Amino acid sequence: MRRSSPPASAPRADTPLAEPLLAAGRPESAVDMWLGQQLRQLRKQHGRSLADVARACGMSVGLLSQIERGLSSASVKILHLLAREFSVSVNTLLRNAEHTEIEDGGRVARAGTHRYIDLREKGIVKEMYTPPACRSMDLCRATIEPGGSTGNELFVTGQGEQIGVVVRGVLELWVGDRVVLLQEGDSFCYASSTPRRWRNPGAQTTEVIWAISNINQAAGDTTQPAP
Repeated sequence: MRRSSPPASAPRADTPLAEPLLAAGRPESAVDMWLGQQLRQLRKQHGRSLADVARACGMSVGLLSQIERGLSSASVKILHLLAREFSVSVNTLLRNAEHTEIEDGGRVARAGTHRYIDLREKGIVKEMYTPPACRSMDLCRATIEPGGSTGNELFVTGQGEQIGVVVRGVLELWVGDRVVLLQEGDSFCYASSTPRRWRNPGAQTTEVIWAISNINQAAGDTTQPAP
């Protein structure tokens, strides 16, 4: 007589959060990429290992690694746990990550309530202007200090298209194997899936406004891509 398999045991309450299944090597969004790099820099500044921080926050090492690489979004709960471990406020990591006041059904986002990402090590500050109710478009502003850049590696984010305009300074934009130097008033576009990188090669601060059409969000995916 064949012996039946024992029933699967219920997961323990203290079982670390497992990482989600994701497409290999592709960031969830540029917002996740910037946040992940901030978290990695903080962890290294504190001289702590991935395993140490993951254990303290009750999550798997794999999940923390994916968050640091931008391959997974950090929930508000995880942000609070990580902020506690690094002795910083959640707003230091991602200002206004929670929309505490929804006005006009989320169709209005007042000044001072936008999500704000400060990646000082790369010389980039980003402010997301998109109101909570918006599903198919995003709008953001990037402030890039002289020498600030996304790094030497090309990256991609989501689907849809992106249009940008340089409102101050200059921007060196790499799209695939081509590079173009953009001046104040110049505009540009590319598909979000196009490999790219950019930097400010000038001596003054650069500001760029990006508008992003978001196919995934229009279809019901809440992931928010950015430049």
